[in-house]
Amino acid sequence: MKKFLIALAFATVGTVANAQTTTIEAPTLSKYSVATNSFWSNWYIQAGVDMSLASPHGVNFMDDVFPNGKSFGVDLALGKQFTPGLGLRLKLNWENGQIENKHNTWTPSYDDSGYAGLYGDVMFNLSNMLCGYSATRTWNFIPFMRGGVIRNFGMNYYAPAVGAGIENTWRFGQHFGIYLDAAYTFTTHVFAKNTPYYRTARRQGAEFGHGIVSVDLGIQFYLGKATFDQAVRLEDYNALAAASEAALARLRAELDAEKRLNADLQAQLAKWKNHKCPEVGNTTVIGNAPASIFFNLNSSKINNKKDLINLEAIATAAKNSGAKVIITGSADSKTGSASINQKLAEARANAVANELVNLGVSRDKIETKALGGVADVTPYPLNRRAVVELK
Repeated sequence: MKKFLIALAFATVGTVANAQTTTIEAPTLSKYSVATNSFWSNWYIQAGVDMSLASPHGVNFMDDVFPNGKSFGVDLALGKQFTPGLGLRLKLNWENGQIENKHNTWTPSYDDSGYAGLYGDVMFNLSNMLCGYSATRTWNFIPFMRGGVIRNFGMNYYAPAVGAGIENTWRFGQHFGIYLDAAYTFTTHVFAKNTPYYRTARRQGAEFGHGIVSVDLGIQFYLGKATFDQAVRLEDYNALAAASEAALARLRAELDAEKRLNADLQAQLAKWKNHKCPEVGNTTVIGNAPASIFFNLNSSKINNKKDLINLEAIATAAKNSGAKVIITGSADSKTGSASINQKLAEARANAVANELVNLGVSRDKIETKALGGVADVTPYPLNRRAVVELK
């Protein structure tokens, strides 16, 4: 991810610095790959209620378990999604025991059949595995494998437990959702020592094994950053890096050309440094030969002092002679689109016109034109100019 951001930054620098030349397309994100998140990302907690049916091995489910083995409980869980497809959850389940009819009143039997389970669940998000990761997906289908330990309050022992189940989650916001679990958990001991369905199991020879079918419903809270950043496909990253390198190479070439042009202009200015135009009386005479005002790449700002001095001379001649000033702006055709070059040429002509107005030339004596991108002179950067004529 760090390399991708660096490449993207280089591409941005190249594009901004040379707006007339390079456009780099945004990379494609892979729906099956994500960037690595920190350890503290993608945590969640769950709180809910459940109904369980406890069934000793060998007992007729419909005759002896339901509804005798029914119990209700509460669930708390803490989980983390390590990848879009794989997560872990630690779940605590407390059951109030079997519901029994005592004195014509159905009440929980805490002493005989209450229990608590602590489970570790390995979660497999098939929605993300099969359909690709989506931060905006509402429903996720998540099978899980379970291992843990159960504490039987009525018979006063601990027993190992294994199981499996399916979780469905529905997400309704950045930090809130609901979940629905259905699971089957197997433990090595029979619960509910004094209950009728346990005695039936003993009569049928069921000394070992106990299955628990449970259905849980509750709310889920997502903590902190609860999404993954999707990764750039490798082929698109390589293409982006290559395009960025090419953009930088073109930018270096442009800068080298600008340096050479600047050196040539400096040499010409040094040659004409002491040259003076012929004067008649106290007025400097400007002939009909056009004068050029040069601009930097993708710029319409006059920042060369020599050009400003030339414009002062042109303004003086225009005011004294009453001649009309024709200004023709242009850009070089090797860089930029036609529309961008046309706007740039217009901006350069208007910049010169505004400077002449500031120097006292009447605006109605100034005419501006824009040629867009041209290749009239070489080297091609010299086409980034505005030509000024007196007529």
